[in-house]
Amino acid sequence: MEIYAQIFSHDALSISNYLFAFILLRAAWTAPWRSFWGNNQQFSALIGLALWLTVLWLFPVGVREGLKLHPLGATLCFLIFDWQIASLMLSMILLVSLLHNGTSILALGNIGLVMIILPIAVSRLFLKLFYRYGKANYFIFVWWNGYVCGALTMLLASLVNGWLIMASGKYSGFTMDNVYWAFLPTIISIESVLTGVFISGFAIALPNAVTHFNPDIYFAKKPPD
Repeated sequence: MEIYAQIFSHDALSISNYLFAFILLRAAWTAPWRSFWGNNQQFSALIGLALWLTVLWLFPVGVREGLKLHPLGATLCFLIFDWQIASLMLSMILLVSLLHNGTSILALGNIGLVMIILPIAVSRLFLKLFYRYGKANYFIFVWWNGYVCGALTMLLASLVNGWLIMASGKYSGFTMDNVYWAFLPTIISIESVLTGVFISGFAIALPNAVTHFNPDIYFAKKPPD
């Protein structure tokens, strides 16, 4: 994502970094650390997901700088860890990815806001809508917050990223159509399936690891131990 450091001014990059840092500081300050450290299932889930998502972020699919795509995992991490720990975890993965690819750290804020904060904010909104209008049912929870929300967050992040790059004039419309927009349905479908499958599995096998899932509410009766 070196292209972000190329198309934005130093002032714009600095403002994004300050905003991103403020959000992460608030996340670190308000995160439920006591309950997290006391939840062995959730801690194990964090280690496993962190390793898996790091691999996905380190090896995106694509041939042009700024147009490479990979699953985000933002919705999945939000549902399991809530927004604070999810934001901090994904930010560390993003930092590792930037260092690995030799990308300027000045782009951290821009990329973090688009690829982490925006998807998590949308996931929070979708969860609130579910709490207000949805039915307390396991399958509806997984479908709405997993498959549907996972697809929408990937769509929004990809659209914003594509719009920013198009506005910069870095690539022609022909290039954008053939190496970016044409592949959005595929990456959106992958994000949707991965989010839905993983959250459904966690909700059944490790329900205590999922912050935003209560088996006493979403199951007519608890699954057998």
